Amino acid sequence: MRNWIVVPMALALAACGGGDGAAGGTPGGLAAEACKDAAESRLGGKLYELDTAALAASMRDAPNGEKFLTAPITIEPGLTSEVKQIVECTVRFSDAKPQPDVVGFVFNW
Repeated sequence: MRNWIVVPMALALAACGGGDGAAGGTPGGLAAEACKDAAESRLGGKLYELDTAALAASMRDAPNGEKFLTAPITIEPGLTSEVKQIVECTVRFSDAKPQPDVVGFVFNW
């Protein structure tokens, strides 16, 4: 009987940005989104959990004007094949485009 309210609420959340709020246009958020995309491209469609807000908050200066981000990731959460690792991602911002380029990425055990 209450299922009719779930769909409008979900649509309202999606319209407001839904997600975890990491992107938001801040440099850390943009870097975290680029790193998240890099992780997805390496996971081959596997399920994962990655806190992009924590990833964005971890951003710090790296050599050559690059930025380094790191956060835990759980691959295949809740399955017998679940693996916990650390994402380590380096990005470079440029004035020529709004999104940073991922210049280094690893899953660290």
